[in-house]
Amino acid sequence: MEEPHRRIRALHTASTITVYQAYRPEIGGPAARKGRFPAAWKPDRMTWIKPSFLWMMYRSGWGAKEGQETVLAVEITR
Repeated sequence: MEEPHRRIRALHTASTITVYQAYRPEIGGPAARKGRFPAAWKPDRMTWIKPSFLWMMYRSGWGAKEGQETVLAVEITR
C-alpha cells in the first residue's frame, strides 16, 4: 500500500486539529479555566506546537521547565 502524500498525525476532525503547547501558568491557567486565551497571550508566540501530548510533555520537561509548566490541548481550525 502506498503512503499518502499528506497525512495528519494528530487528533483531528474534518474541520479541526488538536495540538499541544506549553505555557507559563499566567497564560495556561486562565486559558484552561475560561476556555480562551487571556489578553497577555500573543498568537505570534505559537511556536513549538506538537501533535502529540506525550511529545509535548517530553519537550516541556514533563511540565517542569520554567515558562512551560502548563500544557494545553488547543483545537484549531484546519
